Amino acid sequence: MVFEHTIGEKDGFRLITISGRLTDKEQSLALISTFETMIINGETRFLLEMSDLEYVNSSGLNLLIGMFTKARNAGGELAICGVSDKVRKLLVMTRLDSVFKIHGAVADAIVHFNT
Repeated sequence: MVFEHTIGEKDGFRLITISGRLTDKEQSLALISTFETMIINGETRFLLEMSDLEYVNSSGLNLLIGMFTKARNAGGELAICGVSDKVRKLLVMTRLDSVFKIHGAVADAIVHFNT
């Protein structure tokens, strides 16, 4: 499955849904560009919904880390939601589970941010 993304809004957050296989930077250039534009426009609250993300490699992890860093540098936050078991294991193995705020569902992340 090819990498795809959609961007919407949910309760004051930018909801970025990614799916497919995230394996290289080239396939995510549109997402990177849009994300950077949102940051420039003052948007700083992001939810990254990953329940349909089948696979991610080191290049994909670099993209996620870059998005997290850009959000933080802008005074904002990026939380990850709906991570599959396979991707969660990778985040644990790389210890990125201690970096990212990982939530079971989008609603859980919204509650966390609003408390």
